[in-house]
Amino acid sequence: MKKYIFPTTIAFLFLACSSSNPNTKREVLHIPVDMPDICQNVDFYINKDMRKDCGVRPVRYQAYRNVPMQRHLINPNQASLVKTGDRIEIRFPNTFPVRLDSSQISGVAFSDSKRLSKIQNTMDYKEFYTEQSERYKLFKLTIPADSDPQTENYLCFRVPEPKGSDRTRSVAMGTQMEMLPCETLDELVNKYAK
Repeated sequence: MKKYIFPTTIAFLFLACSSSNPNTKREVLHIPVDMPDICQNVDFYINKDMRKDCGVRPVRYQAYRNVPMQRHLINPNQASLVKTGDRIEIRFPNTFPVRLDSSQISGVAFSDSKRLSKIQNTMDYKEFYTEQSERYKLFKLTIPADSDPQTENYLCFRVPEPKGSDRTRSVAMGTQMEMLPCETLDELVNKYAK
């Protein structure tokens, strides 16, 4: 039994020393999701001098697992999908984030390599009035999956009317996009937008 303890101890020490080499691990970075446009398509592992200007910093503790991962959309401009842990949100400029279910967005990969490539999505926008003079501003996003090109995710939204007047604070605050089923959007468009 004693003759196996010494080689096991040597092997254990060898593995412990080799795994503590800092060059074997890739540095984990915290990349903010609200960076300016100039920072969005930068690989911060290669361009280390851009980190400070864009607010990117290394994660010092491995216990910090809430690092947000972001994928930018082509349409609308400055919209993005953000994943933090198991939570996925879609963010539009000047609006509050909209929480999505994992079933609504399937097949979209969130990683450092995918962050540099924008999602080639499409957007269909419709604006019309009903007979009661109610104004509708609707749009439908078609987001293709990374894993399978035939799979597409559909998200439908209604842009709410701005509340308040120009002199109130509610104009400066973000609006909340209203999600609606895509079947309802198709019915409204077929009925009123012809």
